[in-house]
Amino acid sequence: MSHQFERCAIYVRQSRVNDSSFSSCEAQLRICTDTAASFAWRVVDHFQDSGQSSESLARPEMQRLMACAELGQFEHLVVYAIDRLTRRLFDFARLMELFDKSGVKLTVVTDPRFGESAASRLSSNIVAAASEFQQDLTKERMAETRAAMKAKGMRVAGRIPLGYSYDRVFSRLVIVPDEAELIEDFFNLAVKGKTPAEIAEVVNRRDGGRCDWNARRILQVLSNPVYAGFLPGDSVEEEKLRKGNHEAIVTPETFERVRQQVVARRKRAPTKRTEKTEGFPLRGLLFCAKCGRAMTPNTSDYGVTRYRWYQCRSQAGGRPPCKGVSVRAYDMEEFVAAKIASASICSNLKTRFSDDWKAMTLSQRAALLKEHIVRIEYNHEIAEVGIDLRDVPI
Repeated sequence: MSHQFERCAIYVRQSRVNDSSFSSCEAQLRICTDTAASFAWRVVDHFQDSGQSSESLARPEMQRLMACAELGQFEHLVVYAIDRLTRRLFDFARLMELFDKSGVKLTVVTDPRFGESAASRLSSNIVAAASEFQQDLTKERMAETRAAMKAKGMRVAGRIPLGYSYDRVFSRLVIVPDEAELIEDFFNLAVKGKTPAEIAEVVNRRDGGRCDWNARRILQVLSNPVYAGFLPGDSVEEEKLRKGNHEAIVTPETFERVRQQVVARRKRAPTKRTEKTEGFPLRGLLFCAKCGRAMTPNTSDYGVTRYRWYQCRSQAGGRPPCKGVSVRAYDMEEFVAAKIASASICSNLKTRFSDDWKAMTLSQRAALLKEHIVRIEYNHEIAEVGIDLRDVPI
């Protein structure tokens, strides 16, 4: 295959998102595109993780890159620097193994001779190890600073809860009277026995539909110890609560009474699953290859976008979940459908997992997958997927 037909992908990442009109990701993309052009490679895709840490590989675009590499969608990957991929030596080794297995050659703009010799690989490993050490050292210092601030009752970080504003001079929360009155209403209704759903209905009706409260948001408010004058993020168990340096909106007694009501409701028999909880077609089919346990659906929000994930979070057998084992739900579902479609010799089944698949709802996809799949095993360490199909013609 000549150079002019070789396919190339580009990966760019920056840890923080700012309001600048020209971001670090855009600069990296331009430089990497020029590098690809100098080799006469055709750029077929680019992957951009903005505001994503190098702490793990569980980033939306990184997961998509790994899936595309395994599918053989490009022969070259261009990055500006090694630390754009990862700062973790273990994750770096995993990526190199995946690229070698998939026939993907890595080109690093800041290290043109990367991978050409054993000395180059050794140098890259040393750089990755040094980056990991620096990151761990920074985390330790930040943890010590957070512990010292908590000991003084000072707020460390996190979203400012409704009912408060933040005083940067004294590093503490300050009550916003109008919002605090609403929070008091929530707790007063809860004390009277109203459920979070009923409280949301009352508040939305009272405000003439201008608000959009739901049971989940109300429950988050009722479970937040900040409103009782304690530090955010601490356990709500009384003996572990740490007093904050801010003024409480409700008394600790009121907060504890409401908390007990919430705990009592959680011990009741679970209600029937709603359509929203059925939004994971691989639920019950996808298993962690390392421990053999089912991978649990999960969601994460970034701005207005919600991402779906499958993670190894099960505590079954009394064992802790496998750390860092996760995969983006959309990428895994599309990968499985594409694998079945490409392997099928039945034109009807090929159509169902390709053209028809695109128009299906999540519940329809779930029914189709359960009809043809017995089990899927995901090996996170080597990014390998094994699919066990039912005894039907493919």
